Amino acid sequence: MRDRRFIRSWIALGLFAGAAIAVLGGSTPAAAFHRKTPPVTSITTSGDTNLPRIPSQGRRSLPLVESDGIWVYMPFSTGSERTLVSTSGTQPATSTLGRTMTWRTTAGQIAITFNGDPLVGPSDPSGTSDNPSVDKRGTTMAFDSAGDLTNVGVPNVRRVYVRDRFGTLTLLSKGLGTSRKPVLSTKRGIVAFESTSDPTTGADTGISQIWIARLNALPAGRITAGAGPSTDPLISDDARLVTFASRANLAGDSSDTGVAQIFVYDLVSGTYAQLTNEPSGCSRPTVARFQSDWRITFVCNGQAYFHMLRANVRYQIPIPAGTVQAINAGMGDHFVTVSTTADLATGSGTTIGNRVYVLNMYASPPPAVAGSATWFPFQGIPGF
Repeated sequence: MRDRRFIRSWIALGLFAGAAIAVLGGSTPAAAFHRKTPPVTSITTSGDTNLPRIPSQGRRSLPLVESDGIWVYMPFSTGSERTLVSTSGTQPATSTLGRTMTWRTTAGQIAITFNGDPLVGPSDPSGTSDNPSVDKRGTTMAFDSAGDLTNVGVPNVRRVYVRDRFGTLTLLSKGLGTSRKPVLSTKRGIVAFESTSDPTTGADTGISQIWIARLNALPAGRITAGAGPSTDPLISDDARLVTFASRANLAGDSSDTGVAQIFVYDLVSGTYAQLTNEPSGCSRPTVARFQSDWRITFVCNGQAYFHMLRANVRYQIPIPAGTVQAINAGMGDHFVTVSTTADLATGSGTTIGNRVYVLNMYASPPPAVAGSATWFPFQGIPGF
């Protein structure tokens, strides 16, 4: 049974050449990318660069914050072309086609550009806006701010807002707790964020939980209620799954375990899967659809992994030395992006600070390792 599941997972990944031709059509642009790209593409070659909170949507652009500003890289363009977006700022995010860029300025405002031209972002007199996220087309934005931007009469509470294509602001979070780190799905108008508000009383519990809002069916509601914090939600590109990290024993008594593990929530069935159970904990989950499966990436003990959810097989990205800051799904079916102190350009040794690489898993298939998902209260997505 394990052998059949293992073979199916490799086919699902498209790592066998024959399977890739059959699944991807052989002559499609996607196939050309994974066939002609080397196993490792160096994106940054110096400094200390971390991956952004929200992974790039699609394969066109990769925004990174470096010492001299925010740059956008085009990994599959000739020479990995790079463009300076801003000489300062943090938390960059892009639309799927890379035409819309948004980030937090040093003045605490949300900046937006379309095809390089500046647009008017949401005005925040408090100068506390942060964590922007945009949808597929870049016309709708989610972000958080400690300013009372919709005049609810309670200042200095960090809340989550959505700004539509007409410039109208909608308050998504509620209560007196801190709400932050929103992520807007590429489609279907779903926003996930973390908040410490009690959903009934509105009191600040001091413990972050994951909340989900559907823009066509407000208000938002929380999907976790553990004694330990649940943080860092991200939504799959098909708007089916929400992945997050949690210290709570969500599959058991909801107690605080003291270390974070990686979870997935299925928006269709309302079920959960715990992907890790590592003594030292895991962090930085991301998720992307891959054909009939989903790839969830994460970091445990400084090493990079991904789990194919339907196949229920875990893989480890071979990193010869150093530690991994983050691994992001996306950039195309066969690619992941990592920031690490391992010198992947030479294949040995370490670098001063994290450098960013795009890894072609078709050219260098990662090995399967031990690790299995635990679904609760039942298995929401059937296996192959």
